[in-house]
Amino acid sequence: MVCSAPFRSCSAPSVRGTTAGDTSEANSFPRGCPAGAGHEEWQGTTLRLRPTSPAADHSSHAAETGDRMYISRQIIPFFPGGTRGHPRAGRIHRTRGSRTMSMLAASGVGAAALTISALALARNSGKSGEEVAAGDRRTPRSVSVVIPAHNEETTIAETIRSCRAQTHPLDQIIVVADNCSDRTTEIARGQGAVVIEGRGGSKASAQNLALPHITSDAVVALDADATLSPDAVELMMGTLRGGRAGTCTSARPKDTSTVYSQYRTLYHAIANGWVRPLQDRLGRQLVLSGMSNCHRTDVLREVGGFPDDNITEDFNLTWTLHRRAQPVGFTPKAFVYTQEPASLSEILSQMHRWTAGFAQTMVRHRTPLMDVASLIVVGTQVVDAALGGVAICSLPRYLARHGCPRGLLTWWSPLWAAVMLSSLGVAVRQLGWRTTAKCLPGWVAMQGLTGPLIAWWLFREWVLGRHLTTWTGRHGCRPAITPMPRGRKAVLAAGGLATAALLGVLRAAPGHDPSAAARRRRLPG
Repeated sequence: MVCSAPFRSCSAPSVRGTTAGDTSEANSFPRGCPAGAGHEEWQGTTLRLRPTSPAADHSSHAAETGDRMYISRQIIPFFPGGTRGHPRAGRIHRTRGSRTMSMLAASGVGAAALTISALALARNSGKSGEEVAAGDRRTPRSVSVVIPAHNEETTIAETIRSCRAQTHPLDQIIVVADNCSDRTTEIARGQGAVVIEGRGGSKASAQNLALPHITSDAVVALDADATLSPDAVELMMGTLRGGRAGTCTSARPKDTSTVYSQYRTLYHAIANGWVRPLQDRLGRQLVLSGMSNCHRTDVLREVGGFPDDNITEDFNLTWTLHRRAQPVGFTPKAFVYTQEPASLSEILSQMHRWTAGFAQTMVRHRTPLMDVASLIVVGTQVVDAALGGVAICSLPRYLARHGCPRGLLTWWSPLWAAVMLSSLGVAVRQLGWRTTAKCLPGWVAMQGLTGPLIAWWLFREWVLGRHLTTWTGRHGCRPAITPMPRGRKAVLAAGGLATAALLGVLRAAPGHDPSAAARRRRLPG
């Protein structure tokens, strides 16, 4: 190995440098020459490094860490100005800094893997309308709408009007007034809807109250604070006629007036234009969103209606259909316009419910084990969610280590940047550049806040075994989280003790030098 750094001439005053196991006078070197290199190795202004003995080689840890660490321990201390004087010091510190960057780089792996896999493994899980019509099931033609509502007097009239404006005729518009204490029932009847009053206790229970009253071939489930585009039902019925048992619309907030609606606008645009179409190519939609979905009535009754044994009925129903080999699909040109949360606590509560419901559904249905497509769809979501959240948490440490200006410029990875630019390109195509530019700051801010929280909620559900069972919203319930099971506590405690014991063994292993590692961490740069 050759170090091409210029030194003062070889006639410089010498100092005594010794290596382990060798204290002879032969180890006097010109000032600036590191211990372990003989006089005969000086060639002009080029220093050729070669340990003079196996002991010297061991003292420099070259046998353990290679020539790069040899430079770090032997050359750098002899350079005026420390590491800044050595031409390879920058390379050393860039290598060390990249350890933090690697987490952010990995956070784009999920999106890249989903894209590549969907293009490589694409399959059509539906049949043509003619094939279905020739089969043993009738092609769905009639449809009804079910709207579960809890104290929705401010929005229910607009929701019903959007249903009446549909280009496809509706058999019934049924509003399930679930434990309402306001004028929701009165307003819904005034709009001509069939009203069922009850105390379902959950969104799924409220929807199931309407099932016995439905005689249509298909049923649309619609949130009481959402509205449909005029052709939404017609387009979704077209998807069902193409062989799907269920489908859902694209989602878009009604306005972009708050940071929360701006965040959701970009979030939904990227999902509508990138993620959901790729999941459709794999035949595995992650979720037929409960904001607006449509199912064949006979299939819905076969699976027992809307499942009520999970905190999110839409995740649970979607994967119930997957397990029963019932094809589902996405209807991208149909839109539902949603009313977004107006406060931080409300949006975090909603996202907590969605994340917990996703985690509980994945365990209940063992979704990654169903097939390759399921593993890809679920795995890519988890990788990006978990690693992205951890990467955001690592940013303060990275900035403290490298300084704010330099850290902000070097924290990004090429893969993450490519995914980010691709996401913005999809958003511009969906929304236009003006709306995208308006929503971008809110999206970035909320991504930075919710990323670590999502990672924590997944950790609590899957690792700690603490499950969210109720949430603020319907009936004004407080969030309820189950305690950690005793068996899980014992397993985690045993795992912690085993990890501590392993670390102790590694630290006591021959050749381990904690002080040397600490000196390397303290190198300036």
